[in-house]
Amino acid sequence: MWYGTRDVARMLGLSENQVRSYVRAGLLEVERDARNAYRFSFQDLVLLRAARGLIEARVPQPRVVRALPRLKAQLPPDRSLSELRITVSGDEVVVSDGGAPWNPESGQLHLEFAVAELERAVAP
Repeated sequence: MWYGTRDVARMLGLSENQVRSYVRAGLLEVERDARNAYRFSFQDLVLLRAARGLIEARVPQPRVVRALPRLKAQLPPDRSLSELRITVSGDEVVVSDGGAPWNPESGQLHLEFAVAELERAVAP
């Protein structure tokens, strides 16, 4: 099933101009129909929703535009972006699929240190 720009904007709470700007910025590559209008897939919707959430979390747009396409390229064809948890740590994009979280830009694992546990172990 394909979705038009107007439908995508309405579903994601974006303006049509915002949707088009994400495409122009290189966040995703979409197909075009016979009238040259954008045709978005479900995967495109998931990617745009993730981008909106990351930008709302104050991740710089250039970082979002680098990270999400790389993430999509790293996934096997049978995996959906909707199966992943995409979050922010500082200003970095972090992805988890139930295993160890990683940074899609670098491919490096993201190590989380629980400071509260360390605080209890340190002598006053």
